[in-house]
Amino acid sequence: MIKCILIDIDNTLLDFHKCAREAMCLAAKDWNIVFPKDYFEIFTEINDSLWEKIEKGELNRQGLFKIRWNMIFEVMGISADGEAFEELFRDYIKKSAIPVDGAEEILEYLSEKYYVCTASNSEFAQQEKRLRKAEMLPFIRKIFTSEEIGFAKPSSGFFEACKRELPQFEKDEIMVIGDSITADIDGANAFGFKTCWFNFNKEADAKCDCADFIVDELIQIKKFL
Repeated sequence: MIKCILIDIDNTLLDFHKCAREAMCLAAKDWNIVFPKDYFEIFTEINDSLWEKIEKGELNRQGLFKIRWNMIFEVMGISADGEAFEELFRDYIKKSAIPVDGAEEILEYLSEKYYVCTASNSEFAQQEKRLRKAEMLPFIRKIFTSEEIGFAKPSSGFFEACKRELPQFEKDEIMVIGDSITADIDGANAFGFKTCWFNFNKEADAKCDCADFIVDELIQIKKFL
């Protein structure tokens, strides 16, 4: 029986795509930069590829911060200091907290029945600030981040550190909910946790054979928890 929930933050509780788009536009306005029409597609493709490298242990977050916007600017044909723009972009991200549809409702619902924590491959201060702004902190017992743990999902080190902080629960009493098949679902399954894949992008052909449950809308979680 599930007693504890570890829920991802970006593109599970908070809509990272909307937050990133907002941060990009504000930062570009500050620097008088004009992005091409496909600016967000370029950002997403490069950002996703870099996070895949982090999940594989081929890159760390600091490394991503150094190269992400230089790579994006190169593809866009923009001459600008990518590292400096990265700092401005992340400053705006820290202030952005746009919830995923149904996130507040499902978080409140889960908190009444389970011990709810978040599990994120990001910085503690940033995620705490964003969750506070979204008024979600009252429903969350602990915030686990790769920055504080020293390991990123899907590493077993990440989930082992979470379990160490949750000694009152057995592995099969903990469920991970998240949008990333590799980071959230594969990693949690390998460690022995139950899993629920949130199909954030609502991909009709998407498959996740290893998840215990799959939802396209967060509210659907009420059907089994």
